[in-house]
Amino acid sequence: MVATLLRIRFRVLGNTLSRHPWQLVGFIFGTLWAIGAVGLIALGLFFVGALGLEVTRLVLIAGGGLLTLGWVLAPVFAAGIDTTLDPSRLATFPLTTGRMMVALTAAGLTGVPGLATVLGGLASLVAWWRWPIALAAAVVCVPLGILLCVIASRAFAAIAGGMTGGRRIREVIGMVAFIVLILAGPIIAGIGGLIRAASGPSDDLSALGGVLETVSWTPLAAAWSAPGDLASGAPLVAGAKLLIAIGSIALLWFIWYRSLSASLIAPPARGGRQVAAGKLGWFGRLPTGGTGASWARSLTYWVHDPRYLRQLITVPLVPVLVVFWARGDMSNTFIAFSATFVAFVLGIVPYADVSYDGTAFGTIVATGVRGRADRLGRMLGAATVGLPLVVVTAVVTIAITGDWHLAPAIIGSAIGMLLTAYGVCAVSSAYLIVPVPAPGDNPFKRVPGATFSIFLGFLGVWVLAALLAAPEIVLAVLVAVTGDALVGWLALIVGVVLGVVFFILGIQIGGRILDRTAPDLLLRVRAASGS
Repeated sequence: MVATLLRIRFRVLGNTLSRHPWQLVGFIFGTLWAIGAVGLIALGLFFVGALGLEVTRLVLIAGGGLLTLGWVLAPVFAAGIDTTLDPSRLATFPLTTGRMMVALTAAGLTGVPGLATVLGGLASLVAWWRWPIALAAAVVCVPLGILLCVIASRAFAAIAGGMTGGRRIREVIGMVAFIVLILAGPIIAGIGGLIRAASGPSDDLSALGGVLETVSWTPLAAAWSAPGDLASGAPLVAGAKLLIAIGSIALLWFIWYRSLSASLIAPPARGGRQVAAGKLGWFGRLPTGGTGASWARSLTYWVHDPRYLRQLITVPLVPVLVVFWARGDMSNTFIAFSATFVAFVLGIVPYADVSYDGTAFGTIVATGVRGRADRLGRMLGAATVGLPLVVVTAVVTIAITGDWHLAPAIIGSAIGMLLTAYGVCAVSSAYLIVPVPAPGDNPFKRVPGATFSIFLGFLGVWVLAALLAAPEIVLAVLVAVTGDALVGWLALIVGVVLGVVFFILGIQIGGRILDRTAPDLLLRVRAASGS
């Protein structure tokens, strides 16, 4: 039965990739990247082995700990390593929970991340070429470390599924995870600073070594540390860490078993909201007709849909990142330009927003809404949220830096960038359909190869929008360099005028394209959503 499930998994994956050429290209690139990365890791570990036993131990402890941590955090960002063999879909099969867990573990090991982990783990054997006893121990410990990665990932995914029975709670967890991901650089730097402060007068390498020694006694790196301890002449320490690894696998397997059994008996409920009679939300506040209805629907997405809301989280995070890269210098001019960076990020969000409609796009096609009305309504919804955020960001960051002489240039470049990007998106979303999470799914869920096609779409819209918005951006930079107030007001006028022009052109062109492509878009949306 396990072998049958694995065959089904690969058949479903093959069919998915064959129907979506760009996903296939992305899958191939991802596989080639993983192979190249493993090759570089093996080469690097070979040379690490020549640096001495202590350095080799610390490198493998750090690498093994990060690898395990990555597998543990993956369910938060991707709702599980492999979504093809979903436990809820397997519940109707004549499978015991234990055998289902074996199948899911095997699926995790045979995916691209799993195979890369297996190859990377085998590559770690190269590091012990100078110490045969450590090499012999690694033959036993490395498989345990790899198995711990997959089981820990599945266990935490099952725990998260059981703890987050409500849809809103799952969405909040996804938002928090996204914030942590965006702020990973400042967080890591802050932790490093705390470690250096706690280590006192010792150097950075000694402080890092002490931290890694502590990590080696945790399930994250116990299996990866044991071979080095044995080669160092500490067999009791190596044996203790081996027991920690084995005990961790057994405990995580038990936790996974209990969580999975409970979820299969009583799957997490999907929350929903009941709308009182007569309460139409934005549909009752905005004008009627095709443009008004599209505007109201788009604004509802922006205010309530977590797939859109997570983009709005970047608004306060962008200035934080700019301050971090400015090394805390609050007078740095780059901080004042945070609004332009925010506009650059927010402007491309609707580049393929028909994909987020899912099969509900069929209702739009059936009602005969004109393409121009649909484009205008969608972009007005985005601008209703985006424009105030960009202006507020500009005022706040300029107030922090005190560069009020840059205000007209920054506001002009930000508004021009935002409206220009919306105009480009009005055209691109009439063409592009990309795989996106369904409503209620984890916002970070992806199908194999989808990341590559999404990246190409983002890159194309970004480049085109940046080129079209170049005049006002160049003028704004010129003001920052020369301090010429007249050029600043010119940047404001150019930014607003060109932004409005490109916005209107995008609506007109995108509307005509949508009138021709709507039936084809509907077919592609249904195919992408699996309907």
